[in-house]
Amino acid sequence: MKRTDNSRLKALFKLMETETDQYGPLLKQALASAIKANPDEVQRTLEEEFASSAPCAVVHMLEEICWEDLARAFSYFNAKINPNLEEGLLLLAKFTSPTTERGVIARPLDEMAQELRPALLNATDYPEIITLLGRFIFELKQFKTLPAISDIRDLSFPRFLHTKRGSALTISCLYLCLAQRFGIDVDLVDLAGRLLVHMRDSKNAVSYLIDPLDKGKQLSEEDCRAYIRSRGLENEQDLFVPLSSRLIVRRFIANMIYVLNKVQDTRRLTFLRHYLEIVKN
Repeated sequence: MKRTDNSRLKALFKLMETETDQYGPLLKQALASAIKANPDEVQRTLEEEFASSAPCAVVHMLEEICWEDLARAFSYFNAKINPNLEEGLLLLAKFTSPTTERGVIARPLDEMAQELRPALLNATDYPEIITLLGRFIFELKQFKTLPAISDIRDLSFPRFLHTKRGSALTISCLYLCLAQRFGIDVDLVDLAGRLLVHMRDSKNAVSYLIDPLDKGKQLSEEDCRAYIRSRGLENEQDLFVPLSSRLIVRRFIANMIYVLNKVQDTRRLTFLRHYLEIVKN
């Protein structure tokens, strides 16, 4: 990996603290080049230079450079025929941690899949697979679903994998990412506002549903239809329309917007609303 000149980065940060708006565009261009060359080095130097907290001017410029790049990255993601969910989760993570590196999601997921492999390979049917996944996620790895999200950092998938605390959406994506590593036919569905993990036994034409808010409890198709009837939506025909990776990413962005609306963070909201316009259904 190319190593950025540490002394030049430190000098750049000092200039960003003191220079007037006259040189702002030039400094921003220089920082953007440094981030492109080696984002990890930029982050390390920033932490080294400002042990407690970096000045707002430096942080804001770093964030906005990355957020502008994110708009282009989301456009590229959206243009794909079938964009990869993990790629979308990585882009979302960069909004709260601009220097997030590739692999920060794939590595821990691959490690968990390797740990889970011996048990899943011996599973004989879908109910057993669902039970094993639930025990692995909630009991062995001790992931927990937060009742409410008040900090958008809790919607960052790498942070979720580290803290093991997240929303129903992040837990659902964990199921999805792990199951897909074993070739299991799995997707997410929105059942009248209730997010569920859906596994399909195509051979026997049977659907299995998992509730991420109830420690992976398995629900039958009839359970779901009863829930629909209780909501007065008896005429709903297709209960299990899968959410595409685009729709999942849009849901993450919408959740971030909901959280930031409460604190009226207009600077970040402007970028998030732009991303929502980019990533189509």
